[in-house]
Amino acid sequence: MTWRDQYQVGSFRGASFRTEGHERSGGRRNVASEFPGRDEPEVEDLGRRARQFSLDCHVLGDDYFADRDALLDALEAAGPGLLVHPWHGQMMVIVLDYSSSESTEEGGICRFRITFKEAGLAVPAPIALASADTATAEANAQASAAPASFADKFSIESAAAFVEDGAGKIVSGMAMATQLAAAAQGGVGPALRAFQAGLSFLPANLSGLLRAPLSLGQSIVGLVAAVSALSTAGRGKIVALSAMMDWEPADAQLPTTTPNRIQEAENRQALLGLFRVATACELCRTAAAMTYVSYDDAVSVRQALADRFEARALEAADAGDDDTAEALDALRRAVTRDLAARGASLARLYAYEMQATEPALVVAQRIYGAADVEARAAEICERNGVAHPGFIPGGSTLQLLTASDTGAT
Repeated sequence: MTWRDQYQVGSFRGASFRTEGHERSGGRRNVASEFPGRDEPEVEDLGRRARQFSLDCHVLGDDYFADRDALLDALEAAGPGLLVHPWHGQMMVIVLDYSSSESTEEGGICRFRITFKEAGLAVPAPIALASADTATAEANAQASAAPASFADKFSIESAAAFVEDGAGKIVSGMAMATQLAAAAQGGVGPALRAFQAGLSFLPANLSGLLRAPLSLGQSIVGLVAAVSALSTAGRGKIVALSAMMDWEPADAQLPTTTPNRIQEAENRQALLGLFRVATACELCRTAAAMTYVSYDDAVSVRQALADRFEARALEAADAGDDDTAEALDALRRAVTRDLAARGASLARLYAYEMQATEPALVVAQRIYGAADVEARAAEICERNGVAHPGFIPGGSTLQLLTASDTGAT
């Protein structure tokens, strides 16, 4: 096989170019230490230097502006990207610098000088392993404290009958919200029986529980935890719990013009605050227990939960419920720290444009090599919703992981 047979058309992030020449540099990272009284130095090898690649290339044609702009956008995009090196094949690189030149003497052509460097892999940080435990501990602490905090604010003593009725309707609405979330998750065995027992206990003993706020708070927190225990599917659980956290009573808030109406409003806010803190604790635990394949997956979950917690914390603060606001804010910080720490060492996603229709196994072999090629092919199909693994259409754009570990943590 001649060099012409192995030569490839160059491209970066899918933007193609014609190559005139290239340079490659590398070597070893050696440190020479000299000591008093010794003529010979001691050399310590710290490993291979990151390879650098300099390409002289161009785009040309009557309408070369479009190709030039596509390559410029690819060179200035953030993060690592896939380089198809005409001589060395495919690799993940970052752009160190580039220059481009055009002239009227050479109309229809733009010349580039580009310097790339190996992207490498992020070194897993030991703190990432402990961050999930810290987030879980914060959720446990908030869940333990929530019933007592609720009991300090909720009361129907010496109140009119409609105050008790209003609180009962809210608790019944919460039970319905948990039932809907449980139906979305399924569940079998002891977890399902525990949820059904908690769900039946709440309305059957509602009158007595309303007069024992601490027991009521513990029952609501326990019911929310039972919903979470129904399933181990992290993403499905997050969807179900998020719907619970967004639940609102159907009845509009009434004006606080009398002592009874004021107590009714305070009870309503106390119940909502308890329900949201309990749900947020389960969301925090769920996020901490999940395994993330990529940095982008971790960021997506982190942002969704942080935004939801912050919005509910602001609502509680506006209603004067500082305890709930502080609890939700503490959970938001715990989730953010956990997923930021664990996501930092995970592979990134990048866009890969299919030039021709190929099986997923061929794409996985080309991008990732022979190791775990079947698992990689399955991951490509699942992530991109490929209808048939034997035929990934040409012209489609795939979201692929950088060629690193799958990010199991």
